[in-house]
Amino acid sequence: MSAKGFMNTVKNARRGVSLAKKVHYSITLMITGLAGFICLSAFFLWWQEKGFRGSYLDSLWSMMFTLIGQGEFASYPHTFAGKITVFLVSIFGVAVLGVVFANVMQSIINSKIKQLIGEMMGINTCKFEGHVLLCGWNTKAAYILRELMASGTQAALIAKERPDELDSNVFFIQGNPSDRDTLIRGGIQKAHSAIILKDPNFGEDDSHSILTALAVEDTAPDVYTVMELYNPDNERYARYAHVDDILYSDSLVANITAMCTQNEGISPFIRDILSAADDGHSFAAFDVPEDYKGKTIRDMFGYLRSEGALPVGVITPPSGAGHIPSSAWISQVNPPDSMTVTLPMKVVCIVKDSGGQKQ
Repeated sequence: MSAKGFMNTVKNARRGVSLAKKVHYSITLMITGLAGFICLSAFFLWWQEKGFRGSYLDSLWSMMFTLIGQGEFASYPHTFAGKITVFLVSIFGVAVLGVVFANVMQSIINSKIKQLIGEMMGINTCKFEGHVLLCGWNTKAAYILRELMASGTQAALIAKERPDELDSNVFFIQGNPSDRDTLIRGGIQKAHSAIILKDPNFGEDDSHSILTALAVEDTAPDVYTVMELYNPDNERYARYAHVDDILYSDSLVANITAMCTQNEGISPFIRDILSAADDGHSFAAFDVPEDYKGKTIRDMFGYLRSEGALPVGVITPPSGAGHIPSSAWISQVNPPDSMTVTLPMKVVCIVKDSGGQKQ
């Protein structure tokens, strides 16, 4: 761009900012003027029609209904001044209200269109905090997002193209999730966790998922990462990228299928506790508070049952180990009642869902 072209661009930008300020000022002025006009008209009606008897609010109520076009108040005034007042409100007030409403709606529509265009062009940056960033899209992503949204969790998605079925509440970033700048646009540095999925648009093996994990670790090392892997032989490479949790979706489905086959009627229970998108139950893990240090599992589990939770186990760090992520802790299902509570420790429970939120 030449120096002259650059200067013209700057001038046009300044004119745009100035025009936007003038439009905003005009809308504010119109709203203020309309409110003052209605209040003054109501006062005049109260004075001419009732001689300050009764309530001013009744006159204001009459003016408001006249403003929105309810003709039943047109015959209400009995004095000439009152009729003129109602006539002016009917003509000018309704016209100004229409202009204000149209401007407000236009601003909302323009803002939404700007957001959608920005998302499609990949130029917007996610402003969420504590959200889950989904890296990649496949057939499981829609179900994952449904569960996240049902639990009240904000979510953002990075994918090559915007999926047709994507929920409007999910912030979309078009691009490659293994690219650092794209991850930053997805708010990775303020995210709570990242889910890395195998995306067929970026290859049929796990290599792109591992590259994405490396980019996430380099950009936001404190973000909790969960990766979907297909080939167990690649787990060591994912561990090099410091992935916190690794899931093998095919083997998980196979295990659940075998369990349902061997135990007739158990599938509804599994669907209930594995989903937060209903009013049933789901798993939840909590840090054990200091109050229970030194007490027994019986004491802690008894309290949780009295609160409506169903404790099923605990997660503890390996003995003698230094600081390691909780994903590497040891899980104990149905621990003995006499076991002493030591900290740090997490307790895993089945809790009741209410409207997607855990109680």
